[in-house]
Formats: sequence, C-alpha cells, structure tokens
Amino acid sequence: MMNVDLIDQRRQQQRVKVPMVIDKDRCVQVIGRTEIDGPANLSFVHGRFESGGEHVLVQLVLSTRPPELLSTTIIPGKVLNTGVVYVDLVITSLTGTKLASKQEIPILWHDLVPSPGAMPGDMVQKHDFEIEGFEDVVGYCDCEGRFRLVLAVVVRYCLVIAAERILRVEAAETFC
Repeated sequence: MMNVDLIDQRRQQQRVKVPMVIDKDRCVQVIGRTEIDGPANLSFVHGRFESGGEHVLVQLVLSTRPPELLSTTIIPGKVLNTGVVYVDLVITSLTGTKLASKQEIPILWHDLVPSPGAMPGDMVQKHDFEIEGFEDVVGYCDCEGRFRLVLAVVVRYCLVIAAERILRVEAAETFC
C-alpha cells in the first residue's frame, strides 16, 4: 500500500507578474524650440518687430491641432521623451489688426529624465500634460542674410515609471 500526502501535492509554485512603481511624482518642465523663415516684410529693430516702418506684435498661440507625444525610450537609469506642440504665429498691428499668420507650426521638444532603477522594457505613464506658455518670439539675420524667427514653447508633465516584477505566490489547487 502507498501513502500519498494530498496536502503536499496540492501546493504548486506559480509566478505572477505585477507592476511595481520605481519612480513616481516626477514632474518635468521642458522647452522646445524651432526656427522658421520670417516673412519678407518683417524686421527686428532694436528689440522690436517692424513691418513697413510700423511697430507690430508677433505672438504665438496654441493651434487647434492637439500636441502629440511621439516616443518614449528607456535606457538604464534614464527616460527619454519626445513630443511636438503645434502653434500659430500671429502678426498684428499695435491697434490689434491682424496683418498675417501662419498655422500649425510644429515645435519639437525632447527631454532626458534621470530615473534610477529604470530599465528597458519598463512601463512609463505620462499625465497632467500642460502647455505652460511661450517664450517671446525673437528675430535675427543668419550668416546668409535670411531673416529667421525663433519660436519656443514651455511644456510640463508628470511621469510614473513601473517595472513588471515576479511576485512569488504559493498557491493551492482546488479539489474540484
């Protein structure tokens, strides 16, 4: 006759993967910049924009096209994020008359966030994404004599980084 211990046979090892937060409440502020060709009738004189000898206002406003998060890459200990914000460039007279505009100009931004313990394959969640504002538009002439405008946007968002870890559980099978 053979004795069998049913309780010992019911136990088996199971591996369950669960997310474990590595880094949380990490808020990031980043500035994205781009340069575009300035309109032919626009100049930058003594720190002010002029068109036809008259002072004008050159401003950025958020486009109707929503911002996009393009990529997230994790290298050991760091998280790299890339996105784009679309803006409209609006040129108005000092009396408020709209003189010219250019829509949906892409401003690319990217950052490098230190995150000890982050490894390739970990999960990154972004939340509370906000466009905080724009830097003043600046104009200059490049080496080839072209008039250029520098556009900049300030972006803020928060990150949560988690990794899948194996949770070891001693589980019993049912008798059914």
